[in-house]
Amino acid sequence: MTTALSSLALILTIIRFALFIRLHTVESPYSPVRHAVSDYAVGPTRRLATATTWLTSATWLALAGAAHGLRGWDYSGTATVLLLILAAIFAILPAFPTTLEGQRLTPIGAAHYALAIGWFAIAFSLAGNIRRLIAPEGGIVAAAANGLYYAALVSLVALMCAILPRFRNRCFGLPERAYLVSIVLFYAVFAAAILATGGKF
Repeated sequence: MTTALSSLALILTIIRFALFIRLHTVESPYSPVRHAVSDYAVGPTRRLATATTWLTSATWLALAGAAHGLRGWDYSGTATVLLLILAAIFAILPAFPTTLEGQRLTPIGAAHYALAIGWFAIAFSLAGNIRRLIAPEGGIVAAAANGLYYAALVSLVALMCAILPRFRNRCFGLPERAYLVSIVLFYAVFAAAILATGGKF
């Protein structure tokens, strides 16, 4: 079951990336450089953005099931809970659309920001434990996990800098997307590592 759920997570990730690319190629008033990805959930791209978000929730859920089956990993229980929290966040995220730049912040918009900050923090903090789990395996999978972890770290720092008013309207979208892509690929590598080892770390 662990390897089956890992395979499912990989398949869902591929579909998710296809939708993510589609989201940025359809006609919309948003710029990948200046606007947050969450802006696409407001306006003409709302349905596509919602589908992507719910697919992401399913991906986290599949990974939670896979992590639960890693009996040799002492962090398995905590990882499972954190992945379930991520799945829950993405399941409810469409009900809390963001407040667009220039508009007055609403309670729903504030809730969206809290959920977004929460998932960014949880996904990255858990990635550190996963990287240490994969490292002893060596090879290309461990190298990929290590590289993507640091790519996520650098982009997360850049994202925090881009929040500053001086940069927010100019380039916020770039570091955000860099973080999203690197962290999604990191968890895809996690799923691939489970498949490669048969879940026996």
